[in-house]
Amino acid sequence: MPKTLLEVQDLKKHFPIKKGFFRKQVVGAVKAVDGVSFTIDRGEIVGLVGESGCGKTTTGRMILSIIQPSGGRILYHDESGVVDVGTLNKQELWRLRRKTQMVFQDPYSSLNPRMTVQELVQEPLICYNIGTPEEQKQKVIDMLKVVGLDPRYMTRYPHAFSGGQRQRIGIARALILRPELVVADEPVSALDVSIQAQILNLLSDLQEQFNLTILFISHDLAVVNHLCHRTMVMYLGKIVEIAPTDELFAKPLHPYVEVLLSAVPRPEAGFRFSEITMRGEVAAPSEQPIGCPFSPRCKYAAERCRNEAPELRHIGDTDSSHLVSCHFAESLNLSGIAQ
Repeated sequence: MPKTLLEVQDLKKHFPIKKGFFRKQVVGAVKAVDGVSFTIDRGEIVGLVGESGCGKTTTGRMILSIIQPSGGRILYHDESGVVDVGTLNKQELWRLRRKTQMVFQDPYSSLNPRMTVQELVQEPLICYNIGTPEEQKQKVIDMLKVVGLDPRYMTRYPHAFSGGQRQRIGIARALILRPELVVADEPVSALDVSIQAQILNLLSDLQEQFNLTILFISHDLAVVNHLCHRTMVMYLGKIVEIAPTDELFAKPLHPYVEVLLSAVPRPEAGFRFSEITMRGEVAAPSEQPIGCPFSPRCKYAAERCRNEAPELRHIGDTDSSHLVSCHFAESLNLSGIAQ
């Protein structure tokens, strides 16, 4: 099997802005995702972080073909070769979706309230015609045990469960087909802090047990630091830095990442909170700056930053796993968090 599972090349999603009585005249576009490129290896948990509205969820939904991209390519590597997701017909896409699943952010709205737990988890098996009804029921029982739920309660409806239990149901539903890639879209942000740790530990255990590849979307850097092997940081629809998580937290190379890390609380004796305050506000996705998207808010910005957009590039040799989109990454001495 190839080492790389997923490869994203210059992925874009632009939502047209229309006006007029019949709203047929296109006057602009909201660039939700604007030229994103990255790879994910098998068995890897990769974090995708950034503030609300930066394009994280849109990126995840395009990878699973829930929404169609405006440009770029999504390449899936399997035993038969490289599959370009954008060129697949409906039948081919249906077969690929068995290998890719999603865990949604809100466990309250992602489950059909009129279906029992057994029906919710069993539905993917029915859709793909896997096994007899008795075999499907046994698979549901086994999967509920794996995610820490008592199978005795599988005849109950979602409203009878807590938020953490509902998210476990969602995870069981996503894993019942034994997928290779799981996109987890902020799966713990709607849960109590005490329950978040349980779900994160469950995801970590399941990743090892099933050799899952997980794209973990979050705005919480502390959560990403706990779970992910590598981390990608987005700002205004672009990826500004990619690095192994320990390296990113200890030595960030992009000023935006330094600002994010300064806001992470640390349980250290005598620690004094010193968040870096950014000037200005986030630019509208339809009116992005000409140069670096972070330049209007960056205290290190120079004239070049305002006129020339930086490319996402390797720092050091070309085999380096640390990539950054900043003209002055080598000369800046940014503060991180000691691991």
